Amino acid sequence: MMRLGICAALDVGTTLHARGFLRSVYLSSHLFPHVRRARHFYFDDGASAEGGRAAARHFIDAKVDAVIGHFASDSAAAAAESYAQAGIPLILPASTCAALTGVGKTTFRLCASDRLLATRLIEFAESEGLRRLAVFTDPSLHGRQQMHELHAAATLSTVNLVGDVNNADALVFCGRLKASRQFLLHNRAAGCGLPIFFTDDAASPALVDGMAQTGTVYVISFPIAGDLAEAQSFDATYQQIYFEQAPVYAVETLAAFALVDRAAADERGLLDALRLDHFATPAGPVTFSDGENDYARVSLWVYTDEHVHERRLLC
Repeated sequence: MMRLGICAALDVGTTLHARGFLRSVYLSSHLFPHVRRARHFYFDDGASAEGGRAAARHFIDAKVDAVIGHFASDSAAAAAESYAQAGIPLILPASTCAALTGVGKTTFRLCASDRLLATRLIEFAESEGLRRLAVFTDPSLHGRQQMHELHAAATLSTVNLVGDVNNADALVFCGRLKASRQFLLHNRAAGCGLPIFFTDDAASPALVDGMAQTGTVYVISFPIAGDLAEAQSFDATYQQIYFEQAPVYAVETLAAFALVDRAAADERGLLDALRLDHFATPAGPVTFSDGENDYARVSLWVYTDEHVHERRLLC
């Protein structure tokens, strides 16, 4: 019997994304036979480095065949090397820190990395004539790493990162959803009317919930299931059960379980299958090069006062 480690911050009080993750885990158990027959081991890593290390010890002791999760880069970074030493595949639906796939040869990322997100953000800002960006971050590894990647991407463009808000065309905040909402509320209350960019974790209706006037807000994140032709069936099932669209990270989570389900039937073993095979998943095709998904996609979420919320694929 296959043994699966399933890990994230599982409390919606820590992150609203926990709800979509757990719902996708539940649906995966019904959609994929190998996942349904597997023994599941859960661990709440609290989105922290300490939680990540504790989760790794728990899963290694349980002799799991693969780990799906560690949504927060802080926890994933603390655990990845331990999984590599134990030869356990770590499949990341949502951890974006670019360095994670370089830590060990058993880490596989489905979503776009911070590096790709930063590149797309800079390209879009440049196309909109927003050439002076003031960048801020929360203390998380995700936020700090995203800021680092933005600095690197900006050097290859005509965009300048500036320290003075008064000299900026737009603001960028790198960080988690709760901190992103606080940043938005604070700046709008202070009278800042500049466009504000946020990064992937802020892709949630909760970012602007209850705000009569949002100003122009961009979120560089991932497409939701309803935006992908391959995921229409999953999104319809999700809506039928939960009466709302599948949120960001839901289809990546489902795709992670699809990988495990299909790789489990491969005689070469799970790790070799992940390294070498081409997969058709609800999130689209997946192949890995050095642990990165060759088909990872980026979506631009847009909020303005004049128009309803829209999303568009950037790649």
